[in-house]
Amino acid sequence: MNKCKLLFLFLLTTLNGYSQKTFESEIIYQNIFESKIASVSSEQMKALIGEKQEYFIKSGNYKSYTNGMGITVQLYIGETNKLYNKTSRSDTLYWFNANLNTDTVITSKLIKSREKILNEDCDALILTTNSGQTTYFFTQKYPVDFTKYQEHNYGNWNYYLSKAKAVPLKIIVENKQFRMESIAQKIEAMELPEEFFAISRDTPIKQTK
Repeated sequence: MNKCKLLFLFLLTTLNGYSQKTFESEIIYQNIFESKIASVSSEQMKALIGEKQEYFIKSGNYKSYTNGMGITVQLYIGETNKLYNKTSRSDTLYWFNANLNTDTVITSKLIKSREKILNEDCDALILTTNSGQTTYFFTQKYPVDFTKYQEHNYGNWNYYLSKAKAVPLKIIVENKQFRMESIAQKIEAMELPEEFFAISRDTPIKQTK
């Protein structure tokens, strides 16, 4: 698995105030890594990916910032179904179509009231895929309109949202390369202007090859 694909997977599986259909806010996650690759230590993964992620979501769009040395910004625009990534070494945004998915879900299992996170009782959705297992912890207090992400096949984000219909408060990803826990430390409801997800005309953009 090359470094770019590994970074994309980390960041993804790494996601209006309160309403019935959608949740608009900032979520701050702490990332914990355990490397299973002999040539890459857990500390190297933490430095590359970052131990902190600031995630913003609004009605079909999301944007995240990480404090690692690799990909520092990720932006998803629902209208075009494109994922953009920016690295620490360049001002260029590299994009690919989010309908891409090479990791098919084989089985899924829902466990009610599995864990308490940020004083909320969370259910757990366990997805077993071709590459490993991802467990999402969520509560309906923070809902998402999953229909706005139906074409987001990458990382099985549409599959997860179709089942949970809520933002995850914790994600555990485990495969042959690594184990990662991404745990919400804070949630703050806020109104995000449409301009927050806009791309400046001066920003260089290239398609990922």
